[in-house]
Amino acid sequence: MPILSVLLSLVALFPVVDPVPRTGACAGTEGVTVAVDMEAGALVRCVPGSPGDARTALERSGLAVRLGGGTGPYGDSRYVCRVEGLPANDPCTGHRDGAPFWKVWRVGLDPVAWRESRTQGGPGAVRVCAGGLVGFSFGPKTSQMTVAPEQVVTAPGWLPPPC
Repeated sequence: MPILSVLLSLVALFPVVDPVPRTGACAGTEGVTVAVDMEAGALVRCVPGSPGDARTALERSGLAVRLGGGTGPYGDSRYVCRVEGLPANDPCTGHRDGAPFWKVWRVGLDPVAWRESRTQGGPGAVRVCAGGLVGFSFGPKTSQMTVAPEQVVTAPGWLPPPC
């Protein structure tokens, strides 16, 4: 068998996947787009593949993420405590009732807009899939994302995948 045929067979069996996150939204279904609403705008990263859940996507985004060691706002023992050092004053030992926290957002249809995840178990319980978009914002329970989904994923006609 010629060497070229062997190499092509190996590439078919083991496709090259770039495991490194990159800045900006994902194109098509190459991965999950993570948008983190920060005080000075949104940080957007493409996480290759399908990480499965929102917390894993955030952890693989290349952003500095610190998980809490106590109980989070949803009974989540590995809640998101800090992203890129914010909030700096949180000891990450547990969530205090009524205190600000990192909220997880999904994108809904009709209209395409952010929706609270409203899941028990925190971001580890929020399912994400390739081609999707997940958001994180820090603040009180009433906080909102300040960047619209169409400002993050700018591909014409983009809709969240059904996952």
